[in-house]
Amino acid sequence: MGTLLHQLVKDHGSGSYLVNVSLRQLVMGHVIGLDNQGLKGFLPNDISKLRHLQNINLSENSIHGPIPSSVGTITSLVILDLSYNFFNGSIPESLGQLASLRRLNLNSNSLSGRVPVTLGARLLHRASFNFTDNAGLCGIPGLHSCGPHLSFGAKIGIALGSCVALLLIVTCLMCWWKRRQNILRAQIIAAREAPYAKARTHFSRDVQMTRPYGNENARTATENGPILLS
Repeated sequence: MGTLLHQLVKDHGSGSYLVNVSLRQLVMGHVIGLDNQGLKGFLPNDISKLRHLQNINLSENSIHGPIPSSVGTITSLVILDLSYNFFNGSIPESLGQLASLRRLNLNSNSLSGRVPVTLGARLLHRASFNFTDNAGLCGIPGLHSCGPHLSFGAKIGIALGSCVALLLIVTCLMCWWKRRQNILRAQIIAAREAPYAKARTHFSRDVQMTRPYGNENARTATENGPILLS
């Protein structure tokens, strides 16, 4: 037992496991009381080998990583307090199998996903569970409702689709803007040339008005024949 406990809380130099604590305290009792001890690292799966435990209190430390599903095999567990740490991932379904569990504090972590239904049902049997201050948790009264679950691939697909749609919108706006600029440019050019076009129109009309008079004189002269000199 001593070797197992030493391995459980062994510090590998990289923050892999919890730091060393008093092994005598763990062996003699049914309680791990290591709250607010500045512990770092993650909780190893080997903790399930301490099947005599009734109370695990690791609150107010800097423990990260997922909650091991093996914790759900410690059937004698009555109190589990992992609050005020940096646990992430989802709550293991196995915790719902702990029939003796009366108090579960997982508040103030970075957990996400749906709270297991088996745990939610235990709230009706005078159990005290606290899941607050976990922005990603959902599924029980007091937490936000769970939306449709999307896989990582689906999220990537939605993100790519949104980018493509945004690109199409930007392209359409640019085409519309260029077309509008061309229309405005044509209108400006037409407005500048309007006085010259009007002058040309007046000139052409004046020329056309003078042509019949000249033709009529020429026709009259032809019809009257040559003018005889007296």
